[in-house]
Amino acid sequence: MGTTYSIIISSLDINIKSVDDIKHKVDSTLKSINMQMSTYIASSEISKFNKSTTMDIVPSSNFLDVLKYGRELSESTGGMFDITVAPLVDLWGFSHEKSPWVPPDRLDVIRLLDKIGNDTWDILNGKLIKIIPDIEINVNAIAKGFGVDIISTLLRSIGCKNFMVEIGGEVFCSGLNHKGELWKIGVELPKFHSRTLDKVASLSNIAMATSGDYRNYYSYNGKKYSHTINPKSGIPIEHSLASVTVISNTCMSADGLATALLVMGTEQAINYIEKINLAECLLVERDENGQFRSFMSSGFGEYLIE
Repeated sequence: MGTTYSIIISSLDINIKSVDDIKHKVDSTLKSINMQMSTYIASSEISKFNKSTTMDIVPSSNFLDVLKYGRELSESTGGMFDITVAPLVDLWGFSHEKSPWVPPDRLDVIRLLDKIGNDTWDILNGKLIKIIPDIEINVNAIAKGFGVDIISTLLRSIGCKNFMVEIGGEVFCSGLNHKGELWKIGVELPKFHSRTLDKVASLSNIAMATSGDYRNYYSYNGKKYSHTINPKSGIPIEHSLASVTVISNTCMSADGLATALLVMGTEQAINYIEKINLAECLLVERDENGQFRSFMSSGFGEYLIE
């Protein structure tokens, strides 16, 4: 997944297996997910699908679940989330480092837009198929969250009730921490060159994920280009919304929603979250002077520690 993971099991869970046994199960599970969905691994299911112009595959059950959710979220958000954005990610240089980096030609971006969208791929009779032969998919915006959910399910299956699982900043908290309190998870301000704690959320049996423009970006002629690309325009987001934090029942949905809302922009994001009534969000805008202002959905404040 190109990132790190951490797991904290509360001392309240005293009748658990050895740490080595748990770590082995966790690593085996993450390796399996990588072999299905990692674009970094040439032999993964997703890489084989992307390389072929004619291939259809029967995805593993976990991969199929992620694909179905990606399609559902794309339809729900009017295409603001789209797993077929992979060619644009490559063109803008966010799948591999480009040095020196320059923005791609606008005509090259426009040519790729015909390969973006739910009408370019499908799932039929359990098979993942290409409708347009040279499309590529990328589920990185929801795979980390899915990994958190799967590991959380694994821990519960071996008797853990009180734990925190984090992969690349996406988190699921279960039960209580070692003090017998709700888990406390920090939310950072979207600063480019420093790390500043903004707020603290108090969580139990729920997930939280953040997407922002401040960790993965390129600079060119004084302008910053975010790794978050609008599937409709083919270019990185350009509005003032700098980060989105979502609290949801599953980490996969929190992960995917955070990306989709970041693409939407503040007003559309708040309206969408209030309409679906399935998650809460914290939005942070950055003005031209680098100052921040926050907006929350109606229920997000209930999770914050004053």
